[in-house]
Amino acid sequence: MNPTDPNDAQQIVIEYARVLERDLTEERHPARIDSLPFAVADIKAAIRTSVTHLVASGQLTNELRDYLETAYTSLAEYLDAELVELVAEYRRSADQLTDVRTVQDKAQTAAWQTIVQSSALAGEVARVTTEQAEKLRREFRTFSTPG
Repeated sequence: MNPTDPNDAQQIVIEYARVLERDLTEERHPARIDSLPFAVADIKAAIRTSVTHLVASGQLTNELRDYLETAYTSLAEYLDAELVELVAEYRRSADQLTDVRTVQDKAQTAAWQTIVQSSALAGEVARVTTEQAEKLRREFRTFSTPG
């Protein structure tokens, strides 16, 4: 499929939207980049093509713009499998600690050790993902604004 062709771009965006909706519904964010139906560059190009076509034809509503902006910026949350597993393990460990009553008891659990060992890296993943999402948001706004 050619992401610069409006018809192909529409199909790429539809397939990506299905995956994104599934991942959001199943709370899989961040999600594995290899779960995407197309390469990130192709999805970005397809969204850009679709938005540009919709703007030119006067069919880009505010609701559709918001939806496509969310889809575009959500690409930042598709990461390598190892990073997704690190974040998932960090979250599982944090959830396990909510059942432990005292700090002393928490400090003796495997979950605590996981938190201690991975907190810096999990924080860095979150920081970089947030920065990437903001970069994508700025990109989207440059081509989604009529003018």
